[in-house]
Amino acid sequence: MTATAPESEWTIGWRIVASMAVANATGIALMFYTFSMFLIPIAQELNLSRGEIGLVQALIITAAIGAPVVGRMADTMGFRPVFTGAILIFTAIELLLAWTVDSLAGLAIAIALSGLIGGGASAVLLTRPISAHFRQHRGKALGLVAAGSSISSIFVPPFLHEVIAIEGWRTGFVALALIASVIGLPLVLALLPRSAAVARSGPVASGIGATRPSFLKERDFWLLVGANVLATISISGTISQLSPMVQDERLSAQTAAFGLSLFAAGQFAGKLFGGWALDWFEPRRVAVAMTVLPATGFLIFLGDTGLTWPILLACAMIGLLQGAEVDIFAYFIARRFDIAQYGTIFGALHGFGWIGTALGITAFGFTFDAFGSYAPIQLGAVALLVLSTFLFLPIKLREV
Repeated sequence: MTATAPESEWTIGWRIVASMAVANATGIALMFYTFSMFLIPIAQELNLSRGEIGLVQALIITAAIGAPVVGRMADTMGFRPVFTGAILIFTAIELLLAWTVDSLAGLAIAIALSGLIGGGASAVLLTRPISAHFRQHRGKALGLVAAGSSISSIFVPPFLHEVIAIEGWRTGFVALALIASVIGLPLVLALLPRSAAVARSGPVASGIGATRPSFLKERDFWLLVGANVLATISISGTISQLSPMVQDERLSAQTAAFGLSLFAAGQFAGKLFGGWALDWFEPRRVAVAMTVLPATGFLIFLGDTGLTWPILLACAMIGLLQGAEVDIFAYFIARRFDIAQYGTIFGALHGFGWIGTALGITAFGFTFDAFGSYAPIQLGAVALLVLSTFLFLPIKLREV
């Protein structure tokens, strides 16, 4: 199929963006971003430490298997059947969490299944129709899609706080399941154009743009993997413990819920600005800037001021990188490799990223158990983020 002219990318592209944004706002990402709200209630009911829950959360590493599989399925089967199946299965898992989990083992099984199904059914799956359709406005489109989860994460945590406070954490998981299956899935399928299932992949490029069967031997792929893993150790570990981190600054659970909303607001800003900046500025410099800036948020936490506004500001600053992360890596994969195998390559990258997620979740939880504070791992997060910026600089990108 011939390339779509830049001025006509939005003719049907707006529907692709809208449907993917709704999918991102109501599905798997929403559970991941709000899970720290369940951490203390689950620990209290099941008599678990934060380190034990952190170790169980690390079982989301099964996404390292699921992401490449889902990515490959999206390349061969198209978006609709893969997304529909993933959401229905994930809804069942959330209901399993709500109705049957009464032990550490049960929680572990539910989290492992969540990673296996959900690991590739978020960014890997949702960015594929965007990267296949858009060229000139790819960064902006990716940013708008990524912003979907930020919008829902701004408004859902206060609602979820009330549900958990009144009805308990189990009802909270039921609410998330209904948002995904009753609201999200029908809207996505109604908005998404049928043509998106066969969206153009363009001609197979040569040179640095070509995807060879041995892409795992490509230096640039591993540079992206390294940058992704280092960033996800820092940011995903923070997400898993953000509500307790805020409360440990002598602030209330209600303030912590507001902190989650501001984290989501930071994500929203990072996604929109990051996507726009990738289209207009040198992508490697954008990646470096969006990675270094959130490190300041960890330094604010280390200050131990006990004041509300600096901690809330820190939540928003850390959210900036989480927001821009999907934009950055999806954009780099689309500019460096062939779109025809986008899902396979991004799935592999995302799979390695989930290893960083598991390491971060475990490290943050056990650091608190060992030291009674998150300070050591927060300092380590600053170092990892700075190190990850150097890995973007040597990557070669083809022209748009």
